[in-house]
Amino acid sequence: MSSFSRNKFRSIEVVSGPALVPTLGLTVLAVFAQTLFARFALFHGTVPSLVTIAVVLYSVKAGAGRGALLGVFAGSLEDSLAGSGGAWTIATTLMGLAAGTVARGFFSDGFVMLGGLVALGIVLRDTVFWVVMSLEGYPRGLARTHVHSTLWQAAITGLCALLYLVLRTRFIADRTAVERFP
Repeated sequence: MSSFSRNKFRSIEVVSGPALVPTLGLTVLAVFAQTLFARFALFHGTVPSLVTIAVVLYSVKAGAGRGALLGVFAGSLEDSLAGSGGAWTIATTLMGLAAGTVARGFFSDGFVMLGGLVALGIVLRDTVFWVVMSLEGYPRGLARTHVHSTLWQAAITGLCALLYLVLRTRFIADRTAVERFP
């Protein structure tokens, strides 16, 4: 058998993942919950980012393109509430794109792996945010403080993502399915 005959064995994969419209609604609820209850969830000067959990977990299941689309929506909603001039939109879009791209390379059903990916998403998102803000003229003298708060926020948000994933498997059925057609 020649090596050229392997092309006949390719298959098409159809992924039926989470729908975008209900996820947009849940993301709006996450933004408002994060805004309203942030002062009650303060730990070491940071709060967990519910938006990051939503965007990263959706990007892992739905792919990079749909994750970036959710990132644009969630980031623009955060920008409208924070008045940051587009920095959250850019950062959240790139985070959704990166999470969806990275998710193709590993088995994403482990809770610890997903919690770590959410924590890395926080680090990427905050790094891009502060780069954009420094380009807009934000003072650079607070870098150590921002790194410290980013690392605490990554740890807290990763733990919140683990808690959410455990509760989700206990109470919610996953409807994502991959079908392969030869």
